[in-house]
Amino acid sequence: MTWTYRSAVLALMLLFAAGCSDSSPDASASLAPLTVDDAVIHDAADDLLLEIDAVPGSIRVDADSEFGAAQRFVAAELSPDETRLALTTQGAAHGAGWLLALNEETLRPAAFQYGGQVEPGPWRDDGEYVVFALEGPAPSRSLVVVAGDAAGETVEANAHPVRIPDHADGVPPGSDYRVLEWQDDSLLFEVDGERYRLDPASGEVSPAD
Repeated sequence: MTWTYRSAVLALMLLFAAGCSDSSPDASASLAPLTVDDAVIHDAADDLLLEIDAVPGSIRVDADSEFGAAQRFVAAELSPDETRLALTTQGAAHGAGWLLALNEETLRPAAFQYGGQVEPGPWRDDGEYVVFALEGPAPSRSLVVVAGDAAGETVEANAHPVRIPDHADGVPPGSDYRVLEWQDDSLLFEVDGERYRLDPASGEVSPAD
């Protein structure tokens, strides 16, 4: 191999590497996670989004009941337009989900699990809805969908349970609801190995094709 040929090969390799390095930071920045610890949530730029002291010590589930569920942060998901935060907290025994409108610094109760925990996300691509997963002590796992602009004062007002027709009266112990993805504005999810589709606007659930 001549020096000229080797130089050309090396130049091509360097150009390829430069192209890869140019694209990598942008991709990683768009996927950069929030930083969540027990007491604070920071965004990818390390700006403070929320402190645990700003979260009510108890979450109002309905007009007649509320429970302590906010001793520490567990997880958080930022909406696609970065204007809202879906977050979860844990108390001594119960888990809670909240929505935070960042521009208004307003927290809304969004999910609650008695004797269990709550996981946030994912958001729909347009930020209109977000999912919370509830892990119960039965054991069982269920889902609720919450509108991004939910303004109710209780979990009951904001959270819409995801239920297949056979579970209209409640999720049986041992059932396992899992989010697959948002697709064409609908939520694809799985229950015990069977796939379903939810239209969040109407609440209609149907078998997935």
